[in-house]
Amino acid sequence: MAFDLIALGTVPSGEVPASGSEIDYAGRAFLQCRRFIDLLHHTVGSEPEGAKLRVRRSGPDFSPYIEVVVEFDDANDAARAYANRCGREAPTRWDQTVATASRPSLVIARKAG
Repeated sequence: MAFDLIALGTVPSGEVPASGSEIDYAGRAFLQCRRFIDLLHHTVGSEPEGAKLRVRRSGPDFSPYIEVVVEFDDANDAARAYANRCGREAPTRWDQTVATASRPSLVIARKAG
């Protein structure tokens, strides 16, 4: 079983992702990725056996980078087709299909003082 992956980014391509220079970049980027995965589930559907949408963080040798990837079994036709659909049919904006009420808040609390 040979697994492959397609990187999809942190957010839809028409949106602005969290910046690595922001305070709590990792927390904000992770929330954006989870929201993007929810949007992909809504627009492309649930993963078939052999495919998995997940959040990936770059290794410690690089500046932190967090993104959504779809991992898939290259020998599984349904998994490969799903991964390709995610790459081709991913929404470009947050508001394309998911109602505002279902969005998690990206407000980060700040310490007083």
